Amino acid sequence: MCLEDGRVTPATVCDHVDPKDKLDPELFFTGKKASLCGPHHNSTKQRMEKRGHGIGHDASGLPLDPNHPWNR
Repeated sequence: MCLEDGRVTPATVCDHVDPKDKLDPELFFTGKKASLCGPHHNSTKQRMEKRGHGIGHDASGLPLDPNHPWNR
């Protein structure tokens, strides 16, 4: 996420890419992970999980994430 913002930041959190993996004892350890900085994990990623879609828009104001309600 930092690279998408044009920054290089050390990762400090191992994030479960699929939040449901945290509920399954097997997938908790073997599921897909991503390395994130603390601020992106604790704010951006959690906001995206709660909303069900990514955050951001293009120059015309349309959402970038195809899962955004405007794109359904």
